[in-house]
Amino acid sequence: MKARKETTLAIIIGLAIALLVTGGVLRARKALQKLNLSLSSITNKTGSTANSPDSSTDLFLTLDTLNHTVTDETTINVSGKTLPNTYIAILGEKAEHLIVPNELGVFTQSVVLVKGANTIRITVYQEDGQNTSQDLTVVYTTADL
Repeated sequence: MKARKETTLAIIIGLAIALLVTGGVLRARKALQKLNLSLSSITNKTGSTANSPDSSTDLFLTLDTLNHTVTDETTINVSGKTLPNTYIAILGEKAEHLIVPNELGVFTQSVVLVKGANTIRITVYQEDGQNTSQDLTVVYTTADL
């Protein structure tokens, strides 16, 4: 009888945690969509992005983190360079991050990995609605390297 109560309690706690994680992911995705929509509406209202000093520069994303990396660390630092005054969305297996690069366009963000293959998508958004993306594949293993 006691084992049944413990099992039921474990299932309820597991479901609560799953709901919290799912809610967090949905909230982050909704925030990214709002950001993209608000950036589009700003462009549509002004008719141009002449007030942006980088509007004539082509959007780019250069990553310093190597693709197809195998690591035994639970986190990896994703770093690179893009235009300043942009927004960077980093979508990992466990979490999502929205960051802004420094005045030189340099950025870095620690991303938590899950065991096995991890796909990390890095997307840079400019105020005029342009965006560019790159995917990183990182394998986290507990085996001795």
